[in-house]
This record gives sequence, structure tokens and C-alpha cells, in this order.
Amino acid sequence: TMARSWLVLVAVGCTLAQAAVQLQTFSKLSCAGFVVTNNCNAYGPPTNTTLPCSSTVPCSNGNCPSGYCDCGQGLQLHPVDCHLNHAPFSCQAVCAQASVARLTNAHLNVLIDVAQPSLLQVAADWTGQQNWSTNTLGQGLRLQRIDAGQAVYNPEPATLSVLTNTSTDVRIRLSGVVDDKANPTATETWTLGLQEGDRFVTLQLEGSGTGDSTAPLVHSVGLQATSIYGMFEAGTVQMRGKSNAYFAATSRPRHVYALGGDSSVDFDLQQDSGSAVLLSQALPSSSTGLQILRRGAFTGTSDVWTGPWRPFAKSTTALTASAWNTTLKIGFNNRNFPVLALSNASTLPKDDIEALLTGLYGSSPGCLCTYPNEVVPNKTVAQIATTIARPSRGYQDTYNYFDPDNFFSLTALMMTGDPFLQEQARMVVQRSGDFLKSNGQLPHHFKFDVPTYTALSGATQTGPNTFWVKTALNYARMTGNLTWLKAYMPTLRSAANFCFNLIESDTHLLFAPGSLMIDVFIRNNYTSDSNAMLVGFLREFAEAEELVGNVTGGAALRQMATDMSKAVNDLLWASPGRGLGTNDHYITQVNLDNTTRDFVDYDSNLIALAHEIPTLDRAKQVLARIDRGRCAAAGGGGPQFVSEVYYGKDDTTSGNIGDSYTAMGRIAWFDAIARRYVNDPDTFEHALLGPLRSDVITYTWLHERYQCAGGQMLNRTEAYFEYPSVAAMMIRQIRYGIEIGLTNVSICPFGPTDFTYDVGNVYVQYSSKAVQVQVPGEYAKSYQACGLLPNHVYTVTSRSSSQQVTSDAQGRLITPPLPLGQLVTMVAQ
Repeated sequence: TMARSWLVLVAVGCTLAQAAVQLQTFSKLSCAGFVVTNNCNAYGPPTNTTLPCSSTVPCSNGNCPSGYCDCGQGLQLHPVDCHLNHAPFSCQAVCAQASVARLTNAHLNVLIDVAQPSLLQVAADWTGQQNWSTNTLGQGLRLQRIDAGQAVYNPEPATLSVLTNTSTDVRIRLSGVVDDKANPTATETWTLGLQEGDRFVTLQLEGSGTGDSTAPLVHSVGLQATSIYGMFEAGTVQMRGKSNAYFAATSRPRHVYALGGDSSVDFDLQQDSGSAVLLSQALPSSSTGLQILRRGAFTGTSDVWTGPWRPFAKSTTALTASAWNTTLKIGFNNRNFPVLALSNASTLPKDDIEALLTGLYGSSPGCLCTYPNEVVPNKTVAQIATTIARPSRGYQDTYNYFDPDNFFSLTALMMTGDPFLQEQARMVVQRSGDFLKSNGQLPHHFKFDVPTYTALSGATQTGPNTFWVKTALNYARMTGNLTWLKAYMPTLRSAANFCFNLIESDTHLLFAPGSLMIDVFIRNNYTSDSNAMLVGFLREFAEAEELVGNVTGGAALRQMATDMSKAVNDLLWASPGRGLGTNDHYITQVNLDNTTRDFVDYDSNLIALAHEIPTLDRAKQVLARIDRGRCAAAGGGGPQFVSEVYYGKDDTTSGNIGDSYTAMGRIAWFDAIARRYVNDPDTFEHALLGPLRSDVITYTWLHERYQCAGGQMLNRTEAYFEYPSVAAMMIRQIRYGIEIGLTNVSICPFGPTDFTYDVGNVYVQYSSKAVQVQVPGEYAKSYQACGLLPNHVYTVTSRSSSQQVTSDAQGRLITPPLPLGQLVTMVAQ
């Protein structure tokens, strides 16, 4: 990551308790010298060298220091890096000629250079304590022309006027912004606004051509954040760490954000008509960047990551009459998540918010490969990788694993509550669905754009079909898109029946061809992992059948789940004579000759608990065994380990023991559900969520696996989707108990007693006396809330109805079906 200096930005007249918006202007400043910085970055760590104000800051071969002019008042002006891209200058002249405006509120400290018009620096504190320490920008946002592939930025001073200046709203205007004072070809008026409590600024850019020029014209900004993400009408792209590269998109941009290295900047571009270019290590003092083309055309290759940076060509005709008027909404953060996703209404503790949004936005969106050319040249396929681009990807050129990988990455993606990303998830789901075999078998993954039906280990698994259908149902749940579900049910039935057809009518157990979700482990016949999973899966699919009107089919599936649950308890429990015979766990498998194998698998046992197969007493016995077992999370191991007994070379396909001594996020997920079943919030918080929440906040991107001793396995795939996704899912679905089902919406927190959750299209305000919920959808669902006053009357209202409902003795309230898309309120009387 790119290091940067600490900014000392003193807001004169402000105190930490004062959150009002303030405007200050500075001109003819006193110079303290040129601060030389490290890492060829204007905002890198300061060296011990400060050049005198009167000295000339050189820029020639072997002598081009990076740094900035210290003009007092915390102002760091004329930032330069060590590349040969600026003329010599003196800080005495820079400070004497300076004209700067500063806008501040509780969250942002925004510097606008009026003398050389640019959005120069923005320091942020997302917690609102005015602890502004880090500049989020590398090269400030500016208007510039591209001549012969070189950037021309030679502006003249703009005219500053103040439109609004109150304690809640400041708006300023810069008039006369030009690209080149010697040969201007465009002029602009900038209107910048900041309001009290906002973590973003609005920037209106109104401009037109002023000369007969066909040279490309762009708005350009460099960012300190290390990874950039672009959401376009045609799909999603992302990049981290590719040197001197650009992505010139011909598709219309919607949303661009960058995060990593303890900063984030995001741009809402839905109202902008310009073409966007994403940059990676291509601008001075910047890890990433964004350029919006106002005039001109792309040259060279578009719609792929390439380099070196020189993406623009002249227009085919002069555009002297062209004009533009657009407003950008730009969010700034000193942490690694986009703040435009954060509502001021949210009251979750800051660590929960940070881990949630970092987990949702840092990993899964960057795994999407839905833009044309992302998988194979000249083709658009909706696929998802296992890591972000950094710049290569883990499990290179393979995609759409549902064993269960992409169940987690796509579920987290949909939990953003961003309708665009939710539709991206649907496209990925349908991409795999397009390649079902006639027997319903789903591709295990894709190699490039070609489906493969067996695992990398060569095994045939039940996991891909199971978790793919679950992912599709999650899309229907989170969007409330019943129309889509009804239309897609035939495909989902075909995939589900691939598993259901493996269930034997006499034993009521599935006869498994391989492992459920750890492909290298040899597991077959009557296995506890697939059968425990099928109990929950049957119930989920029964709910889907009932919702689309197949009540009889749903009832049959529920009976199958009941029969299978009993069979798992009867035949796969470690009773005397079965497996280890210790009466405290489920064994690995029973074979046709009634022999058994028993590795005390943590995954299958926790799946059984997550689906409430054992009684509570048995469930507690299982957890007691796991918690005192080898490498268990409760004992300090990584959340959560695979098994008590080691899978050796003879127990794995081709002797592959790579997953035999490791922890997996997928197992931690089922452990979290199991802890809720037995009401064990302490282990959930301290052994499962706590370590992952801390690591997501600290590292942003996590490795594929965790160690027996806790902590990441640094020799496993980096920037893998799994743990950040699981951490975010734990926060929303387990800790805050927000579960959106097909026929109901449940708010049953696991610890918190008073909070407001407002992320994307999901809003929940919760206390024991009042609950408000709003989720999207086109039909009606019942609403359930837990932890309310017991045996108490609540008035339940929506836009279309009001009624009284009484909670039960445990404080659980269930409403009749109410329309989705409306605010539902439950208030104690």
C-alpha cells in the first residue's frame, strides 16, 4: 500500500464538539518551506529535510524530490511527486500567490485551490470527531486537456463567490475555471456544497467549449485508496496494484469507488453523462484514479485493463458548441469502505458498521467479472471469481464455484441492498443455471467460459446444486422479486431434484457421491454433511413451492425433511457401536455394509445444529465436544476448524491434505447459526465474530484459510472472498437478527437490544417497545420480531392498514402478511 503523511489541518474557531459547517478563506500565506517526502509521493511520510522557501524546488533527472509547500494554517499546497512532470518552482511564490477555501463539518475537511482551481485535498473522519489525519486524494480533482497524450493543466485563478454560508449549509462557486490560460479551449463554473452531518460533497460542473479545439478534455482525480471498483451498465470491474494501467469504459458509469490503505472515495455517477476511465497507479501520488471524458474519444484499447496510460484521442470534429452540466456526489472516508453506503440514521457500534460495510464492499464486488472481456475476449459472461483482481486472481481463470463459495460471496453482495449489485448476483446465478445437465446437475465451476461438472479434486459433490439453489432463493428473498421466482422455478426444481433424487425412500437418507463442501475429503454413501444440509434445504425449497402456489409439493418436501432429520439422528449419531460411539456427535458416514467412518467433522455437526436436527441437549453435547477439540475456535483456533480427527493422504482425493489442518469461513457460518440455536452469544461474539470483525477492520482483505492457532494462513490465497463475506453475514443476520425470508421478515437480534440498521434498501429500527422495518418487494410477507415485551399488545401499522397484535410469553410477535416496500411499525401500547 502507498504510505502517506499526517495532515495537520487546524480548523480555526472550531472545537471537536462543534459539528456545524464552516467556511474559511486564505490568501497571501506565509511560507514555512518545502517538506520533502518519501516514496515518491507528495503525501508520503515526511523526511527530515525541509527546503527553504526561497529555494527552487527542482525537477530534473536525479533531482526531483516529492513533497509539498507548507504554507501555514495546516495548508499543504503545490503537491508534487518525484516523476519528471512539473516545472521548477519556489514555495515562497506558491504561498504568496495562494488563494484557498476550506469547508469543514464534523466529518470532512475540504480544501479548494482557487488560484489553481482544483478540489485539492479532502481529509475525513467518518465517526464525526473531526480527527482529520489523512488526505484521501492524491492528485486533486481538476479540469485538464490532453495534448499528444500529455496532460495540460495550466489554469488561471478562478473567481470565488459564496452562495450560502450558514451553520447547516455552505455552497461556494468558482467561476472562470479554464484548462489552459495560454490557450483556453473550455471554461467551467464549479459549485461545491457541504451540509452539516454529511460525509460527502456535491460538485456541480457546468462548462462549455471556448475555442476551436478537438483535444480531449477530462475531469481527473487521483486517489490514495489502493483498489478501485467500477459499476457500469454493462457490468462490474475492479483492480488493485496494476502498474500504470487504465480501463476506458464505453459503457455508462453508475458508481465508482476506491478503498484500501485506510481511505475510501466514492462517486455517484448516475446523473453524469460522461465516459469514465478507471486508473491504477497512473497519476502522480495516487494508487488509483478516475477520469471522466467531457470531449474527445478513446484511443487504443477500450473495455479492458491495459497500459500505459494514454487513453484519449482527438474528436473527429471540433466541439466548440458542446456544453455539459452535471452534478457529482462524492463521499470521503478515512477507513476502507464507501461512505455513500452509510446512512446517518444507522446507530450500530462503529466496529460493527465498519466490518459490515468493509466486508460487503471490499471483496465480493471486486470478484465480479460481469463486464465484457473480463473472462474471455469479445464476450460478456456473468461470472464471479474467488478473489479480487490484485492484479491477478486466485484460482486464475476459474469462476462460479457454488460448493459453496459463491453462495457466500453473492449473499454478501446482495446484502449491500444495492439493486444494481443484486441484479448482478442474479445474472451470475442464471449463468450457471444455463448449463444444467438433463439430470439437473449444475456445473461445479467454469474454466474461462466453459462449464466443468466435477470439482478440482475430481469429485462429484452435492454442494454446488444445493448452494446454487439457496443463492437463487436468497435473491428472491432480498429483492422480493416474486415474478422472477415464479418464472425461474422450473430451473430451480431441476437443480434441486438432482439432490432430492439421491434420497432413498427406505432409509430417508441421501446416498452421496462425494463431499458436500470440502471437495478433497473422501466422504460418500450415507454422509452426515450432505444429509444434515438437505434437511434445511428441503425446508427452504418447500417454502418456495408454497409461495408459488404448489402447496402439495411443499408439504411433501417438509415431510421428507422431517423423515430425514429423524434418520440422521437414528443412523448417523455416534451411539455405541457407531463410529467412536461416544454419544456426543454425528459420525462422518455409514456405508452400505453398515461399517462407518468417524472423523468428528466440525462442519457436518455444525450444519446439523444450524438446521436444528438434534435436541437442545444433544446440540449442547456436540458443541462441548467441538469446543474442547483440536484447534477449535472456542480454544483460540481460527474460526472454524475442519475436524477433530486428521484427514490423511488415504482419506483425501489424490492424497491432497491441503484442507486437512485448517479453518474455513463456511464452517464458522454454520457455527454461528448453531450458537444462536443453543443461545450461546458469548462464544459467538468472542470466538467467531470478534476475531473476524477485528481482522476485516485491520486488513480489509483476508486470506482463504485460518490457522489452528488462530490468525490467517498467509500461504493461502490472498484477498479471498470468504471470511469478509461471512463476517458481514454474521453481523447482519446473526448479531442483529435481520433475516428476510420468502414468506416472512424476522428481526431477532442475538445480543443488541436497541439499534437502527439502515443499509441499502433495508431499514430496521429496533427496541423492545417499538420496531420499524422496511424491505423491498412486490408482494406481502408476515413480520416477526423477538425480544419484545411479553404478552403485550402492539399496534402494527403499514401504509394500508393498522391492527393490534399481542406478543407471546417469550416476547415474540408475528404479524399477518403485510405489503413489502412499505414501512411497517410495531409500537407497544
